[in-house]
Amino acid sequence: MWRLYDGLPSGVCVADGDGTILYANPHLHRILGYEPGTLVGLSASEFDCDELAAMALPGVQSRECRYRRRDGAWMWVVEAVTETDGPTGEPVRLLTVTDVSRHHRVEAVLRDQLLMKEVLFETLPVPVFLKDAEGRYVDCNDAFERFTGLPRQRLIERTAFAVMDRRVASAHAAMDQDLVVNWGQRTYEESVPVSDGTLKPARISKAAFCNSEGQLGGIVGVIHDLSKGMPDEAKLQTILEQSPIGVSVSRRSDGIIIFANTRFAELIAMPRDRVIGSHARDYYVDEQQRSRVLERLRTSGSVVNMEVQFKRADGCPFWTLFTVNQAVIQGVQVNLAWIYDYTERRNMEEALREMASKDPLTGIYNRRSFMEMARQQLARANRFQEPMSVMVLDVDHFKHVNDSYGHATGDDALRLVAGACTSVLREYDLLGRLGGEEFVIALPGTTPDEGVVVAERVRRHLSRMPIPGPAVRFHLTASIGIACIDSAMDTLEKAIHRADLALYRAKREGRNRVCVYQPGL
Repeated sequence: MWRLYDGLPSGVCVADGDGTILYANPHLHRILGYEPGTLVGLSASEFDCDELAAMALPGVQSRECRYRRRDGAWMWVVEAVTETDGPTGEPVRLLTVTDVSRHHRVEAVLRDQLLMKEVLFETLPVPVFLKDAEGRYVDCNDAFERFTGLPRQRLIERTAFAVMDRRVASAHAAMDQDLVVNWGQRTYEESVPVSDGTLKPARISKAAFCNSEGQLGGIVGVIHDLSKGMPDEAKLQTILEQSPIGVSVSRRSDGIIIFANTRFAELIAMPRDRVIGSHARDYYVDEQQRSRVLERLRTSGSVVNMEVQFKRADGCPFWTLFTVNQAVIQGVQVNLAWIYDYTERRNMEEALREMASKDPLTGIYNRRSFMEMARQQLARANRFQEPMSVMVLDVDHFKHVNDSYGHATGDDALRLVAGACTSVLREYDLLGRLGGEEFVIALPGTTPDEGVVVAERVRRHLSRMPIPGPAVRFHLTASIGIACIDSAMDTLEKAIHRADLALYRAKREGRNRVCVYQPGL
């Protein structure tokens, strides 16, 4: 009877009261690094170092814990334990194991990066401040406090007009407003007030940055003290060499790189003497990205934190945050470029987006991601004048399953329903979970009549599939509603609503059936 769990995408094993494993499915062998069939007869304490005895409570117990793989490495899992009866009535424990190690690693790296950014912000030797989109100070670093003599508590949530003379404040506020309207980066010279009431001459560089929704998040500013004079060439060279960000200078007339610091050469994986004299265009992966950079330079004179893909000397691509400003050095028009290696962060963001797109229980698309993917399929169907149908599937009497067998069994049942649908559908059909026991399916290139054939195949497959319960196996049925896309003016939301109406009709007519939407439902 345990072979029913062989196809599940989660690890499953059955152990007796002493923790000896009676059954383990293939997925559990894979994630723990064991050869197929070798877990049977071992003690669960071989990998579950907290042991099953810690879970000896009635009912279903769930926890997040560490397992040890066969090679000795640790992994994080979510473990659910259910007490049930074995084939001959003896008490056994059913373990469901989901690997969440990747999620833990991504979270840990993101925490480390945030900590690194905070440390970097505080240890920068130049004064730095942050403002929100309304011009209120949000934060500043220690160097800013030392430069102005103003504690950050006096600045937070206040504007420049609250901490300095109105004339000086107006000059800074005008530059902030220009950034709010036009974004980009600005550099200007203006006095900065300090705690003794005097003014210090300074060069202020400000840049607008966006928030996670792509809107203006605020302004970051850097203050360069002009009261002590500008650094000489030797000091500037030292600063650039110690910079953790790649810096290059190229002539605007021919794109030849005339300066590159050590970090830039490291990112390109080429000796610095070979980088100098090469063409900046040689390091772009995508010519269209280079064209966008040049267009922004022509229209606004700068590029700020643009995601650009470059390539190393061996041709290996890597992602960067790319900033370029135009300048004139000793009478030569140049582009000053800063590149920050963004590859690891971009990969983590893509991993997080992938996790955010899937339903955590069943592993299929969640509602938001399904709607995005299905809208793309709808646009394609309209473009090529092809049919498209949608199905809404609801498991019949699912509340009875939870009430009779428990929510853990209900969760297992939903996972089996998702797996069964996936096995019947075509590779390019889209399956998503709307919520609870309700699923939605998009069938590109399918008329309603063809959709009925698919729906009946799904319905029959589900009705014949045994669901393992705590004591006995049981069966589920499903009601399905179908609707087609009527025209190019139709929307996905309207089609799903019509399929819902057909689903309600299937419920009214006795459940475990397929109904196609007809006007008047």
